[in-house]
Amino acid sequence: METETTLNVCNFHSTDCKGKIRTITENTNVLLIKKEIILVGMKLCQTHYNKFIVNETCNLEYNRSCSHPKHDIYKTQSKNTEKKSKKLNLEKVPTRLIEVLGLDEFAEICSMCRKKTDKDPEYLQAEEYNASISRKIDDSDNILKVGNHIYSFRKDILYTGEELKQFESDYQEIIAQLTISNEISLSDKIKKMSSILYKNQRVLKQKTIYDPDEFKIMLEEADADLIGFFDELYKGTNPNTKSGKTNNNNKKKLVSLCYFLASINNKYINGIKADIGSYLETSGASASSIDTLANIGLSVSRRTVDRQKTIISEDH
Repeated sequence: METETTLNVCNFHSTDCKGKIRTITENTNVLLIKKEIILVGMKLCQTHYNKFIVNETCNLEYNRSCSHPKHDIYKTQSKNTEKKSKKLNLEKVPTRLIEVLGLDEFAEICSMCRKKTDKDPEYLQAEEYNASISRKIDDSDNILKVGNHIYSFRKDILYTGEELKQFESDYQEIIAQLTISNEISLSDKIKKMSSILYKNQRVLKQKTIYDPDEFKIMLEEADADLIGFFDELYKGTNPNTKSGKTNNNNKKKLVSLCYFLASINNKYINGIKADIGSYLETSGASASSIDTLANIGLSVSRRTVDRQKTIISEDH
């Protein structure tokens, strides 16, 4: 338990530290200006992860600006100038406008500037200007499908199919970047389970639970993050191809597996090992046999068995 606590602490060691510990990896989106502070391999609590990773990324997204050379001019000409400023609806500059605007292919402009560009005499008269594609469509060509999304065109097509596909790709990329998974990792679930089993055995002095349904309910009532955990393990046994009797036996084996996993996390969770050791001793197994099984983690030692027998006899 002490080793686990030492390893799973925030590198900032602040009184503000709280929440889940996250490890910074090469795939973590760390801003360039923060890379001298936030290094790969560091551990951050949820508070500092939100401060240096999530909030900084959101602020960068919020502070993006329109790259159109006449954005400020168009803005002053807009009827909505006096209204409270809102976040710009930015999009990649259309390919047809890259040359006339003198921008690179990665530049972004707002929808207002794109619309005003197609009405601005300065650009309309330029040789580099390419007008937006506009054509009539019939009933057989009024739908475009991109991935799982369907777009219905109305009146004239303002953008080509390729441009719409680019919009869809950009949208999916942004959604992927903004999505933060709340799923608890398998290792964290095992740690949570270990804490519960340790408390049951060492603090509450409860006996080992062998019934699969009772074991599952006990975990899920103790920690909501473990809801469905035992079911996930059960699905891994491929139950659809086995008989009901075999599946019931496998559930019992999974209960034992959970106790053994917990005992690897914390050696003081040894209830099931103690039961196995007592069974072996009463069955006439030799001390060396019990100690051999203890060395491979399947039982407690013969000395521990004898000590438990003494405690039980004194209690009675």
